[in-house]
Amino acid sequence: MSDPIPRPNARATASRLFALLGFGAVLAALASGTAADPPRAVPKETLVDGKPLFADWPKDQKPDATLVLTGQTFGYLQPCGCSRPQTGGLERRAYFIDQLKKKGWPVAGVDLGDLYPEKVAVGEQGKLKYLAAMNALREMGYIAVGVGETELKGGLDGLLGKYIVQKEQPPFTLAGNIVGPGVDAAGKPVLYPREQRFPPGAGKRPIVELTEVADVGGVPVGVAGVVGSPLAVLAREKKFDTSIDFAKPQDALVAARDALAKHPKKPRLNVLIYQGSMADAQNVAKNFPEFNVILCQASDALPPLKPNYVNTTAGTTAIVEVGHKGQHVGVVGAFKKPGGGFELRYQLVPMGEEFNQPGTDAEALQKNKAIQSLQWYAERVKKDIVLGKDYPRTLHAAQIHAAELKPKGVSLRYVGSEACKACHQAEYKKWADVAPDEKSLAHSHAMKSLEKYAHRPNLRQFDGECVKCHTVGFNHSTGYEDEKKTPQLKNVGCENCHGPGSGHVADPKNKQLTELLSQWKQGLTPAPGQNAIRLPDKAFMEKMAKLGPEERGKMAQAPATQLLINRVSAMCMECHDHDADPHFDIYKNWAKIGHSGLAPPGGWPAVAPKQ
Repeated sequence: MSDPIPRPNARATASRLFALLGFGAVLAALASGTAADPPRAVPKETLVDGKPLFADWPKDQKPDATLVLTGQTFGYLQPCGCSRPQTGGLERRAYFIDQLKKKGWPVAGVDLGDLYPEKVAVGEQGKLKYLAAMNALREMGYIAVGVGETELKGGLDGLLGKYIVQKEQPPFTLAGNIVGPGVDAAGKPVLYPREQRFPPGAGKRPIVELTEVADVGGVPVGVAGVVGSPLAVLAREKKFDTSIDFAKPQDALVAARDALAKHPKKPRLNVLIYQGSMADAQNVAKNFPEFNVILCQASDALPPLKPNYVNTTAGTTAIVEVGHKGQHVGVVGAFKKPGGGFELRYQLVPMGEEFNQPGTDAEALQKNKAIQSLQWYAERVKKDIVLGKDYPRTLHAAQIHAAELKPKGVSLRYVGSEACKACHQAEYKKWADVAPDEKSLAHSHAMKSLEKYAHRPNLRQFDGECVKCHTVGFNHSTGYEDEKKTPQLKNVGCENCHGPGSGHVADPKNKQLTELLSQWKQGLTPAPGQNAIRLPDKAFMEKMAKLGPEERGKMAQAPATQLLINRVSAMCMECHDHDADPHFDIYKNWAKIGHSGLAPPGGWPAVAPKQ
C-alpha cells in the first residue's frame, strides 16, 4: 500500500514559478532585493500548506542526519526577476542549506541529475551551466548527482570532463548501469563495463560510479545511482550518445545493494538516485527494501507535499519527487530510533525570495558560494561566447516572404525604431516617453534592466539568453549583435513585433511590404462592420482587463478578432512566457503599449522621409 500524494494548493502554485537565468531579465535586482544595494527586508516566515517549516518534526531535537534532495534543475540557475514572485535558484538553495547548518543540523545533498538544460542555443553555454551548477553543489556539501536525459543529450563525456578535470571531488556522478557498447574479436556486439567506459580522470575512481558512502553527522549514508529502463530505451532508440549503452537496471540495483552491504563504513541510511518514474520506483522499493529513500523523476513541475511511502519487508521506503527547475527542495530528516534504525521526516521547501542571501551584492558574493559560481558563469559566457557570432540566427518570416515577392524579391533588414520616428511620431512618442518610475519596465529601456538592475550575477547584457528579449531581432538575420556594431537595435522596439522594416522605410507606399509588418493578420478577414483587421479598441481591452476568466468568456466578439488577440498575445509570450512572466495578461498590459488609432489626420506621409 502507498499513501496518497497531496500536492500544494492552487494559491501556492502562483508563487512557485521560476525563470531561467538570463531569460528576459527585467528588474532582476528588484526580485533579488539588490537594486543599488539597498538593505534587504526582514525575511518572511515560510509557510507550506499553511504551516511553518518543519512544524511536524520532533520538537527540540536535531536530526541525526539531514538530506537535501533536488533534481531536474534543467539549467535554471537563478531567477531572472522578470516578475515577482519567482521561486528557485542556486543562491537561495545555498543560503537555505547554510541556515540549516547554523541550526546545528548535519546536512548533505543528493541530486537526481538533469542539471544540464533541456534546450540550449549554444552547447558551450550549456556546459558552462552544468559546471557552474556542479561547483555550486560541491560548495553546498552534495554527496552525489545522477545522470538524466539532458546529460545524455548534452554529451556526458564532455560534461564530466569539464568537472573532473579540476580534481576528483564530490558530488560524484552515480549511474551504475551505464556501460559502453563495442564488439568482440569475432565482431559480435558486446557491452564493456562502466569502469572501462569511464576510467578514472584526475583521481583513482571511475568518473561514473555505482555507489558512494559519506559521513553525515556521524551517520554513514550510502547513495546509489541507476538509470531506469524507459530512459535507457529512449536514449538507445533516439541515439542520444551512441558511445553509451545501459545494462539492466535490475543487475545494477543488485550490485548496488550488495556493494553498500559490504562497504567498510557500513552505511545505515541508504538513498537511491533513480532516473525513472514514480510507478517504477514503487516496484524498486518493494524489491529492494534496503533503500530507505528513493529520489525519482518528477511527473509534474510542481512536486507533491509529501513522499509516497511504500511499505516493504524491511519497513517503509520514502519515494520523493522534487519538481522541476530547482523551484523546490525536499528535506529528509533522519532521527535515530531507540531500537535501531531511523524515523524519517520530510519537508518540501519552496525556494522563495525569503531565502535570498542578505546584504549588499558585495557582501552576498563574499558569503554565498553559489553566487560566486554564478558570477564565474556570467564572466565565462562574456569571455567565451560572442553575441553576434555564436548564437544561431534564422530568417524572420517577413524576410522569407519578402524575398519571394513578385516581380522582384526584397532583402529585409532591421533598421531600429529611430527609422520609424519621422512618419510615426505619435507611435514613437508612445514608445519612447516613459514615466521615470516605469523606465526599468519599459520596452524602450529594456537593456538598462540588464546593465543596471540585473545582479547576482551581473554581466547579463552579454548573455544571449537574456539579450534576445531585450533587443531587436537578436534571433534573426541582421538583428542585434552588440552595442558597438548595432546600437540602433538596442532595447525592445517597433521591429520586435512588426519584423524587419527596411523595406517599408524605403518604400512606404508598397502595400505588400506594409502587410508584412503585421504578420499576425495573415489569413484573416475584417470582422463584420469593419473595413480593416484590427484589435479591439482601448475601452474594450481595459474592460476585459478588469474581468476574470469566466466573465471574459462571456464577452461576445468575432472569432477572427479573438484569433487576432490570441496571435498577438502569443507573440508577446515569446518573451513574457510562463517562466519569465507568469502573470502576463495581454488585456492588462495592452494599455501600456497599445498604439492603434494614432495616425495623423489625412494619414501618414505618402513618401518616405529623407534619410
